Amino acid sequence: MTIPASAGENEGITVMGLGSVDAKPDVVELTGLVIGQGQLAGDAVTKFHGNRRRAETAFKNLKIPGLEVVEEGMSLYSSLNASQIQAMMRGMAVNNSDSQELSVSETLKLRVTGIDKLNSQELLETIVRIVDSGKDAGVVIGNDTTPAVPGSYNSSKARNTMATFKVTKVKELKEAAFEQAIKNARDQAEKLAKLTGVKLGKVIAIDGAGHAQEGTAAIYRQLVTRYVSASGFNHSEEQGSDMMKEIPIAVTVRVTYSIE
Repeated sequence: MTIPASAGENEGITVMGLGSVDAKPDVVELTGLVIGQGQLAGDAVTKFHGNRRRAETAFKNLKIPGLEVVEEGMSLYSSLNASQIQAMMRGMAVNNSDSQELSVSETLKLRVTGIDKLNSQELLETIVRIVDSGKDAGVVIGNDTTPAVPGSYNSSKARNTMATFKVTKVKELKEAAFEQAIKNARDQAEKLAKLTGVKLGKVIAIDGAGHAQEGTAAIYRQLVTRYVSASGFNHSEEQGSDMMKEIPIAVTVRVTYSIE
C-alpha cells in the first residue's frame, strides 16, 4: 500500500501512518421478533403477551452465561389479507373496508457476552441453542425479510443473517492501533528523509495537534485524549461483522516531523 508523504523546506516531512489490530469478537447478537396477531386489537394484544411470556421463559431456561435479552421497541400495525394482496399485485384498487389482521410485535436483541472465551464449536452450539429455543417459543430469529410491498421480491432481503459478531473493547484496541500507526509513520518518514538526504527531527504535529515546543509523547496523548473524548465508546461504537472471525480495528494518523 502506498503511504502518502510529502517533504518541504518549511513544512518538514508529513506522512500518513497506518495501524491495525485484529480482535476476536467478544459479543454475539441475534435479533428476535415476538408477534401477536388477531382480527381484533384485543385478541392481538392477548396473543402477543402470551407469546412474550413464552419467549422470556424459554430464554431464561437456557441458563446461558452472559445472555441478555434487551427490548428494542414495540409496534402495532395491520396486514393486508390474501384478497387485498392479490388485488395490489394485479394493479387493482385495494378495498380497505375488508377486514385486516392486526399485529402487535416487539423486537428483542439477544446479546451474549464473553464469547471470546469460547472456541468455535462451543460458540456455534450456543447460537444454535438460542435459535432453536426461540423458534420453539414462536420467536422469529434473524433480520427482517418481510418485503416492503407484499408479494414482491427484494434480493437485499433474500439472505437471513442470523447473528452479528461484535468487538466491544474499541477504546483499548484503537489506542493499540494508534501506537502502530505512529511507528509506521516514523518508519515512512525515516525512509523519506534518507532518500532526500536530510536528517529527520522530532514530531511537530499529529493530525494538526501539537507544536514544536512539545515532545512526541505529549502530542500523541493529545491526539488519543481528543479521540476518546469525542467518541464516548458506547454500544454504537462497537464494530461488528456477520462472519465469525477476527475483526480488524484500523486507524490512520497524519504526522509531521521537523527537518534538522
